[in-house]
Amino acid sequence: MNYLKLSLLSILLIPALVFAHGPARQKALVTMEVHASPAEVWAIVSDFCSITEWNSMVATCSASQGSEKGSIRTIEYDTGEKVTEKLFKNDAENMKMLYAMEQLEKGRIIKGLPIATLSTTISITPADNGASSLVQMKGAFYRAFPGPTPPEDQTDAAAIAAVTSLYEAGLEGIKAAAGGK
Repeated sequence: MNYLKLSLLSILLIPALVFAHGPARQKALVTMEVHASPAEVWAIVSDFCSITEWNSMVATCSASQGSEKGSIRTIEYDTGEKVTEKLFKNDAENMKMLYAMEQLEKGRIIKGLPIATLSTTISITPADNGASSLVQMKGAFYRAFPGPTPPEDQTDAAAIAAVTSLYEAGLEGIKAAAGGK
């Protein structure tokens, strides 16, 4: 009898548990060929605060320790929103940089970027026998709205579109900084 009660209780609770979790982790990936050597492209992106020079969506930047691992930068987007990001890797040999947004205040939604977290990797690889570069920006993030039915501008699709736009602006800026090639 107790086994039957436990089974029935489990059957009733499992659907509730399925809907109890928060938003799923999302990803964005944008790659662009830049007609400049990997070393030239790395020179553009390797300074942790050079983001203001190659991403039109970022207005200002200051970093606590320059481009050293562990540095915390505060960036202000063109919307006036400010966030802090921590540098986890700045690998000149492999031309790879990894940084992540610091925890936002609970309930805060960044105007134009409906995400709660974001980790980004920028990597540069040779193309066309080293005459060009493939620059890739990829990220993982969670949308800002924690519930199961977000407003239309805070859905997973809206978050993916916003991060993709951020990365596209960055890659277009890197391309322009490399001479527009």
